[in-house]
Amino acid sequence: MQKNRLMVRLLFAALFIMAGVFSTTLLSPVTSQAADVIELKAVTSFPKSAVDNLALPDLIKLVEKKTNGQIKIKYVGGPEVVKTFDQAEALRRGNIDMILFTPLGYLKSLAPELQAKGLSKLTAWEERAKGVNEIWDKILQEKVGAKYLGNIHSVVDFSIYTNKKVSGLADFKGMKIRAMPLYTAFLQKLGAKPIIIPPTDIYTAMQRGVVDGFIFSTDFEVPNWGWHEVSKYKIIPGFFQLENGTLINLKKFNSLPKDCQQALETCVEIFEGMDTVRIIQTKDKAWEIMQAAGVQEIVLPDEDAKKLVEIAESATWEAVLKDAPEMAEIRELITTK
Repeated sequence: MQKNRLMVRLLFAALFIMAGVFSTTLLSPVTSQAADVIELKAVTSFPKSAVDNLALPDLIKLVEKKTNGQIKIKYVGGPEVVKTFDQAEALRRGNIDMILFTPLGYLKSLAPELQAKGLSKLTAWEERAKGVNEIWDKILQEKVGAKYLGNIHSVVDFSIYTNKKVSGLADFKGMKIRAMPLYTAFLQKLGAKPIIIPPTDIYTAMQRGVVDGFIFSTDFEVPNWGWHEVSKYKIIPGFFQLENGTLINLKKFNSLPKDCQQALETCVEIFEGMDTVRIIQTKDKAWEIMQAAGVQEIVLPDEDAKKLVEIAESATWEAVLKDAPEMAEIRELITTK
């Protein structure tokens, strides 16, 4: 808990820095005088009610205000509009203009290099400062035809949730765990069977025994999806970092007035600090709800805990470098503070 409070303090410090950007940019709307309103059709990988998406209405309002109403983001929904794993291709084809929130791991079929995003140990603002955003942007432009605007919250790890009691790493052998591409190699290394399904199917899969557990960003989303009702245990330690991104179709972005382009990037940058603070605060509240529902925390023995994190990172890096060996060049950059 002390570590968590310290993290919140650090994040508020980051928010104070972001406020400087906010005060100097929000109060100065763009100067474009074009009469035509530009509407951008946007989706998210998760349903609108997902906690990950709660900041998006405010982000949309800020973009509209910053552009004097010239840019209007029409947030049409989530996977009920375009299936989660189909959204990257829809963005590439221009069937949608933006994905306001998506784990970049969901784009593996088009850009396997993006799996490295989840292995980054940097906050969103640290990636900006070190030029890492330009790397993700280059990959997305070349492989997906998309512009990377940033990631609205960082410093969020992943946890394993199960219905079976786990006392050590050996107990994962043979377990069926809901997965996404980012942690498939890791689960295989543990001897578990990864089953890739969208988040919307996790509740039913757990309820019916299709899977014995799932991996998801730690705590804050679990009660919102109701997964605490079909889970018994949370395994400690956590690993990785939520590798989300806010994307816009590259052709659409390039067609916008320059000041509107800058406004979009600035608004996402502002929310990288604001929303990270909100998410960190939300995690404690979510865990209280989960505990009240009977979810227990299992802390792995020290040696197994260390091995879990080591396997998660080594197995995933091995998979990333097999698909995209050029990412070896950025490994030290994104894993060194």
